[in-house]
Amino acid sequence: MEVSPNHDESTYWYNFGSMKKQHLFLLLIVVTLLAGCGKASTEVIIEPSPTSPETIPTVTPEPTLNEAPQAYVLPDPLANPTHYRLDLIFNYYSHFGSVTQQITYTNKSSYPMAEIMLVVPPRNFENSYEQYSLTGDLVSSFREEGIITYLMLSRPLEPLETTVIKISFRIYLPDNPGIFGYTNQQANISDWYPFVPPYDEEKGWLAYPRVVDENNIIVGESIVNEFSNFEVSLTLVSHADLIEVAASAPAQGTDGKYTYTLEHARGFTFSISDSYFEHEIVQDGVTIRSYVFMNEIETGISVTEIAANAMKLYGELLYPYPRELISIVVGDFLHNMEMDGMIMISYGIFDFYDGIPQTDLTIMTPHELSHQWFYGFIGNNHALEPWLDEALATYAELLYYERYHPESVDWWWSVRIYKPVPTGFVDSDIWIPGGYIPYRDAVYLQGVHFLHEIRQAVGDGAFFASLKDYAYANTYNLATKADFLDAFSRHTNQDLTPIIAKYFQNP
Repeated sequence: MEVSPNHDESTYWYNFGSMKKQHLFLLLIVVTLLAGCGKASTEVIIEPSPTSPETIPTVTPEPTLNEAPQAYVLPDPLANPTHYRLDLIFNYYSHFGSVTQQITYTNKSSYPMAEIMLVVPPRNFENSYEQYSLTGDLVSSFREEGIITYLMLSRPLEPLETTVIKISFRIYLPDNPGIFGYTNQQANISDWYPFVPPYDEEKGWLAYPRVVDENNIIVGESIVNEFSNFEVSLTLVSHADLIEVAASAPAQGTDGKYTYTLEHARGFTFSISDSYFEHEIVQDGVTIRSYVFMNEIETGISVTEIAANAMKLYGELLYPYPRELISIVVGDFLHNMEMDGMIMISYGIFDFYDGIPQTDLTIMTPHELSHQWFYGFIGNNHALEPWLDEALATYAELLYYERYHPESVDWWWSVRIYKPVPTGFVDSDIWIPGGYIPYRDAVYLQGVHFLHEIRQAVGDGAFFASLKDYAYANTYNLATKADFLDAFSRHTNQDLTPIIAKYFQNP
């Protein structure tokens, strides 16, 4: 059953900037493979022809929604979260920014720390990071190894003791169509500052190198963040009156000087342009705002409608979105990505939207929005166990079609899952042999088969009760496979061992 959202208000702004560049017909050739989300993917889904009716399953039933019992309460955020204060002065037209940063870090482990690790993602791009100073009340020296900086302390940082680290640096955005870089109509500033990765008492610091396959495609996501609090200021120089800013949180301020506050988040992102057209609606108290280029104005309206439906559905299946703003930004690149409070969807998907549900925009908008839960609030280690966000986000696409477009469920199975003929183990990591395509097939698509078999085995009632339980129990935590399966053990006596053994290499 298709449900129209109940909009409290609808507002439309125009920002007249530079014209959208013309896209080459070559795009149709480059982007024919299925894509999920990921910093790495250079793929966009272009709708293939459905397979023959004999290969299409019957329509799966509409989810049976289970209201959360009164005992279901979101857990308290992590005690003593890391606090980031970031002051960015940014020149959009010169593509560089000056940053002063203060990190307030508490040792949340049971052991004294002789050193603290910093991950510096901009160092993945040559000449993109220039550090002027790095000091701290306990920092005696530091050494740099690639994107990692080790801070040697003058004495061990005791459990529950707090220290302050101060860094001054510049970022120079690369000419790169991605989430860290610029094009002629957009600057994207994500993973742009040094951060302290999560610390596991058995595994140590959860920091990993970027994996790039033989086709120069980044495989999955290597950056793992803990839940932290952010206090951010942005000052725009040079024609600030022409520039629009999409961010992970609502802005306070005017005239190119803005401040932002974001709590219990895994990162803070900006997307900046002098070519954005904005549209927003309010759904159940949440502002859904789109930022698109000139030739995508109508689609910018449509995407907020799709998003409103998705946010309503996931609010029922999991819990209501607990922030006041979600931004949907057209990406001037050929992949899709989730960030805290923001998603970016490729211009290719926007440009080929034709207004019907059997299109890529209707697939990818619910996918990326579900990451606000499966990644943004319900964390996981997406280098080692990426299925815990990517398989669930891909399955969320199916749930969206079941609710709003049941007549297109068979089409979704055909083009999204069956056409690629997925293989591999669901619990694969970013180091899977073969690179991005085997990674996608195993983690995203085999992950859908795994979740659907569980749902068929336990029934809709137990499946959706378990999913809600898992969401509530693991918000603000880095969940694991054990956490996921524990939620199911609380709602069903069904033996899931054969299904797990079928899909997992380490069952």
